[in-house]
Amino acid sequence: MDSIKIKSVLKIFNIKPDSQEDLSPQWRWLVALLLVVSGILHFGFLATPDSVVYDEVHFGKYSSAYCCTGENIFDVHPPHAKLILAGAARLGGYTGGFDFKNIGEPFHDVPVSAYRFVPAFTGFALSFIIFVLVRQLGGSPAAAFFAAALYTFDNALLVQTRFILLDGILLFSIFAALSSYLAAMSTATTRRRMTWLLLAGAMAGLAVGSKLTGLTALGLIAVIVLVRIFRDYSRQNITNWIGSYAWVLTSAVVIYLFGWYLHFQLLDKPGFGDAFYLNTGHFFQDLVQTHKIMLQSNITISVTHPDASPWWSWPLMTTPAYYWSGPNASIYLLGNPIIWWGTTLLIIVITSNLVLSKVTTLAWRTKSPGINLWLPFTGYLIATLPYALVKRPLFMYHYLPSLIFALIFVVLWLDAAGWMQIGKFTAQRKSYFAVLAVTVACFLFLSSVSYGYQHPAWYPKVMSSIFPRVTQ
Repeated sequence: MDSIKIKSVLKIFNIKPDSQEDLSPQWRWLVALLLVVSGILHFGFLATPDSVVYDEVHFGKYSSAYCCTGENIFDVHPPHAKLILAGAARLGGYTGGFDFKNIGEPFHDVPVSAYRFVPAFTGFALSFIIFVLVRQLGGSPAAAFFAAALYTFDNALLVQTRFILLDGILLFSIFAALSSYLAAMSTATTRRRMTWLLLAGAMAGLAVGSKLTGLTALGLIAVIVLVRIFRDYSRQNITNWIGSYAWVLTSAVVIYLFGWYLHFQLLDKPGFGDAFYLNTGHFFQDLVQTHKIMLQSNITISVTHPDASPWWSWPLMTTPAYYWSGPNASIYLLGNPIIWWGTTLLIIVITSNLVLSKVTTLAWRTKSPGINLWLPFTGYLIATLPYALVKRPLFMYHYLPSLIFALIFVVLWLDAAGWMQIGKFTAQRKSYFAVLAVTVACFLFLSSVSYGYQHPAWYPKVMSSIFPRVTQ
């Protein structure tokens, strides 16, 4: 992807140079280079390990039912992401016959790269979406590139978007929905505005259809609408903003219902899902009853798990989930400490600073009031705080939407505080390059437990001294 294509795509997303620092050819080339790197990281060695990894035992089995067997299944998550995984597997030549029974079970003739393609694509695409989103929120090219680069070199986000899991599709659809809605807000043409609103709704519907936590997308867009109404109580303004949300919601509902329609149409044979609910053939009745059982089953999960961890511990990575093991090799859901610990520390510092700014002069003053800090911070709260009420076992991957919001918030604040410099990449501070370099170095050091390639004998001992649970 060259710089001319990058520029064209940015114009599509309505990033206007009249209100922001323009994107020079140097930045466009750098973004193109970052996307090449992201593509290599996500698509390279996609069939490795050539055996079942962690929750592929569940989502591989479920998507296999959609594409091939037609056996009735039950899951606490809606069907949309699994349907997309099934479609990719079928296009890649998979015809069923693999049971996804145990972690570590060899795939043999299963086209595993096709099965894992969609999650890898969403992880790759998020590198660009995050760049676009930071620009839409008022960030400079330096800030947008910095955020996209940090995302690209986070090990946990990489791991979760390289296997047959739902979170890549969830993350992609949440942030694509938000970016599409922001594009609609800055569009004057009615037809283009409507297109962006419908796309935002479709992405939000896909987010909810991947996991119910995808409601974060609709919730955050609703907050944007309420803020706009709060700023202007005129009847015309209220009508316009409520109307825009109505289009988003309509599109989301259509996509959500369509996924369930496919679910009931494709699963027409007996299966283990019959133990939870037998379909009656009455679409709406089955839909309501299935949702009741989904929610009840999700809430009442009480089986303990050694990798489970409380929500407040996720930023500290105290309990990285153990995904796979092989000869002198293992895979853990373990994030880049520079990103996970760094964003956590800076959120505490920034929040303290914002409080201090209201009561004293002892605070850092931002230099760029046009940057929308409140939006990613609100997204962080919406994506994080509901877990405080959840009693079922939770895992570190539940924090990934919050992590991206935290990353965007911190980078935008640093930009507003003047840490990023106007102009070329080479004009940035030495600390800018130092953080990028240390982030890449940490990524490379942890890459063994991200890709599952063989590590030297000393590696587990060093890792366990930093992360006590990483012992293999």
